[in-house]
Parts: sequence; C-alpha cells; structure tokens
Amino acid sequence: MPKVITDAAQALIGVEQSPVTIAVEKSQVRNFATAIQWPEPANPLYADEEHAGKSKYGGLIAAPTFCTSFAWLMDVLEHVNPTMGSYRVGLNGGSEYEFFEPVRPGDELTARPLLASLSEKPRDDGGVMLILTLQADFYNQSGTKAVTAKQTLLRIYGPENLK
Repeated sequence: MPKVITDAAQALIGVEQSPVTIAVEKSQVRNFATAIQWPEPANPLYADEEHAGKSKYGGLIAAPTFCTSFAWLMDVLEHVNPTMGSYRVGLNGGSEYEFFEPVRPGDELTARPLLASLSEKPRDDGGVMLILTLQADFYNQSGTKAVTAKQTLLRIYGPENLK
C-alpha cells in the first residue's frame, strides 16, 4: 500500500498541463556554448555563424545540453506538490533527452508537460523514496517534434513525514 502516493497524485499521471513556450535566442545559444566549453573556445556549430552556415545545418544550432536550460517543470510540480505531504529532501534523479531536430536560434518550442510516472520505494529508516518522472515533447514553430525531455526527481520522506 502506498505511503505517499495519493489518489489525487495518481490521477495526474499522463495529464498534459498548460503549454509552455520557449523562445530560443541567438545570444542564449552562444552564451550557453561558451559557458559549457570554458576556458576552451566554444564549438563553432554553436557560436560561429559563418562556420555553422557552411555546415550541414546551414546555420547555428544549440548544443544538445542547451535543453537543460528550458523552464518547463514548474506547472507540473504546481499540480503534483499539493497532492502529497512535505518531504525531507529533494534530489535530481537525472535527465534524458531525445533529439529529433536541431534546436536553432529563432525557434519557438512549445510543449505540454506531464507527470509520466510515480513510484515509491521503502527506506531502511521507515521512510519512503518517491520517484517522479516528468516528460515534455517540444515542437518547433513548424509543428515538428524537436526534443523529448524527461526529468526524474527523487524525494526522500522520513518516517516523520508519513504521519
């Protein structure tokens, strides 16, 4: 029998939330590329328009890890959080990205994030570890799927949180 997962939380699995739109700006793409490569020069596909224009992409593209800067989790969490009690600590359980199209400056990416799954594991101290997986498929302004993002969050509930 679940100790943390409520019927209300279970009912949110697979329910798409309000759309999230992310406008990709050239300066963001370049700055991100510079930051991840520092102190070495940024990959020219991500920072040098002339070089990128001669590539098979025909222009600048964002580094794959640029997707980590997308703000898309909050709407899902605003719906999930009130359905379960307070927890001792929250942790990042990892991110996964599947790429279908390069993300480019000027793109407007839209997603309808959702809670993909919930599970819990008992802990030796009598508490529970809750595992939440959130997902969003990002479509560009042409309606083409560009990226699927998955984020796993871990929440540690001590015995004191289960009362």
